[in-house]
Amino acid sequence: MKLKVSNALSKIVYALLAFLFVWVLVKMYFISYYEYSAPLLILGTLAALALMLLFWHIVKKREAFFEKHCRLITAGFLLFMLALQLAFSFPLRYAPVYDIGALFYGASEWTETGSFPSYYEYFAMFHNNFGGLVLFRLWFGMMKLIGITDFYFAACLLNSLLSIAAMYLTASSAGRLFGVRGRMTALFLFFISPPFYFIAPAFYTDALTMVFPPLIFRLWLYALDRKELLQKLACFVFMGLALALGYSIKATVLIMLIAVVIEGMLYDSWKAWLPLAAIAAALTVCVSLAVNSVVYFHVGRDEAQKRQVPITHWIMMGLEGWGGYNGKDYAFTKSFDDPAERKLAISRMISQRLRNMSLSDASELFDCKLDLVWNDGTYGLSDCLGCPHEQDNYLHGFLVREDGAPRKIYKHICTAVLAAMYLLLLFSCVSDIFTSGQSVRLLAPRLALLGVFIFFLIWEARWRYFSSYVPIVMLCAAAGLESASARLSGFASRRKKRSLS
Repeated sequence: MKLKVSNALSKIVYALLAFLFVWVLVKMYFISYYEYSAPLLILGTLAALALMLLFWHIVKKREAFFEKHCRLITAGFLLFMLALQLAFSFPLRYAPVYDIGALFYGASEWTETGSFPSYYEYFAMFHNNFGGLVLFRLWFGMMKLIGITDFYFAACLLNSLLSIAAMYLTASSAGRLFGVRGRMTALFLFFISPPFYFIAPAFYTDALTMVFPPLIFRLWLYALDRKELLQKLACFVFMGLALALGYSIKATVLIMLIAVVIEGMLYDSWKAWLPLAAIAAALTVCVSLAVNSVVYFHVGRDEAQKRQVPITHWIMMGLEGWGGYNGKDYAFTKSFDDPAERKLAISRMISQRLRNMSLSDASELFDCKLDLVWNDGTYGLSDCLGCPHEQDNYLHGFLVREDGAPRKIYKHICTAVLAAMYLLLLFSCVSDIFTSGQSVRLLAPRLALLGVFIFFLIWEARWRYFSSYVPIVMLCAAAGLESASARLSGFASRRKKRSLS
């Protein structure tokens, strides 16, 4: 009985996710905020799908070869991507501004002088960036010890290594679920996604946390294979640490852990997975307290708590206009000197906006947010790469300049690849809705994506925000290729039987 209920709930998740991605794709092709050319994007999507299917077919036909050389191919690919990312980081060099500037220069000043007084005011307001500041400080300190004092290069190296780790973990999870075809397909999806060539200099929280959702999911798959209690508990501790570290940089990492706990409780004994939630919560609290204590030692706890921007500020901002950044809301939040009065005023503003919002207004706002967050195939790297740079060059124009033809071509290529992955993800969801029993351990990643949709329904919208879950999209897209293959093989087999009869 429990299994039937769990399967039914899983299929509801798949149906909701499929519906949302249909909505996303319709927006992308026909009425997008990004003003894509529908014919060009459709052609690009078909070309990307053809490439993916061709590669998958090649791997299937030469599966023994790829199985034998799997480690060598994986290592070679990851080293190639690392070298490529670092090579591109030099012509893309820029001077960080705004939030990324506060993180980068604050950590640089802290490393060189022992504190960061130039950025006390910023971090007194934005406690959500404490984790990123501490991460950069630790990394820059390590780099300084080995003689690397170019902190821009150090930041690029850190972000590149984290993105390479995300690629490895995504491929490893796909390999665990679908064998060598899944592993090679996942690597190929990263290879044909141009933003991953240029991601190293985009060292802000979205890219920095890209490694954590696939890390949590891979550790969860590893825990499923462990029979001994101590081994499972060790996996839980590592998953808890992954959540704690990722959460300190960007809170959306929590969605992935919630998803694996829910799947574990649905398909196994809830008592077996409840310890994971407890361990993760305890470690997250400990790491958060440690990070806060370190930063408050410099900024001053009283000053920070007096000037802190409440979490509800971003919910308030997500309910106005197009649901994105709104300078007027920042002015509103900063206009209150008393913290209690500030929180109360924001809560009242949220209530007022909800009361004034009709069902039509809510649908339009969600529609806009859906398009804005999920339909930028460049993953919003221009938020970082578009910062002031010393010398203009063709690569900057290609990646950043909105009024240039190269940038339009680049956006269409990137978004066509993303759309192809969405279609494969959509196909795998629909396929599993009509398949009896449980899909191959794919509830957690799909549930995580549904959680990200819900999160951005209530949060401020921005094009780069979903990028930390791109590896999970790729994992689900790899599942789509497996589903497509199974369906096509079944169709071919039935057709052959009919012809013989």
